[in-house]
Amino acid sequence: MRVRRHRPASPNFAMVDTHDISPVPEDPQVLRCGDLVLDEARWTVHRAGTLVDLSPTEFRLLGCLLRDQGSVLSRTQLLQQVWGRGYAGRSQVVETYVSYLRRKLHQLGPPLIHTRRGAGYLICAPDLGAPEPGRETSPPAVSRPGSG
Repeated sequence: MRVRRHRPASPNFAMVDTHDISPVPEDPQVLRCGDLVLDEARWTVHRAGTLVDLSPTEFRLLGCLLRDQGSVLSRTQLLQQVWGRGYAGRSQVVETYVSYLRRKLHQLGPPLIHTRRGAGYLICAPDLGAPEPGRETSPPAVSRPGSG
């Protein structure tokens, strides 16, 4: 986060505390997750510094996931936000476009888009990603001689 120090506007305000620090909001048109950067103003996506060519629908879907980064979004939520409330096509279109995004993004780095079976999809940085439910890492089982 960037910070901006307030400076006195004129010598008459020399008594103002110049150490007052207030946060400056990040650019709302640039969304980030790990090494993934989506620039809404320029309509570009970079992963690990490489430009990624996305269709308009892929771009909107990725933007939707990034805006709610770390939260699971259901198929219905994604359909409404990306394709619109009036969309009357097949709901499997979400899975299709998620697979397109994965194919394009995951070849450039570790997986960012995760499926929560029965719930939906989320995007999170690799260092923040939790293991899939039921796939928690645990120490390997130790086999004992004569027990198997």
